[in-house]
Amino acid sequence: MYTMYEALARERTQEQLTLAAQHRLSQQLVQARRWHRLAAFSARRAARSERRLTEELAADYQLVG
Repeated sequence: MYTMYEALARERTQEQLTLAAQHRLSQQLVQARRWHRLAAFSARRAARSERRLTEELAADYQLVG
């Protein structure tokens, strides 16, 4: 009788460990996606800022020159 309960307990423990590992993996994927989106947003902002700065410098140069 005990061996049946022990087997059920082992099976349940293994199932919980598997579910926990799957949850950790899904959380890591969510975090990676979030960081990827943030990095892309930051790169677009930096490119836009650099373009504006270049345009402003060109306009200033044209006023002076």
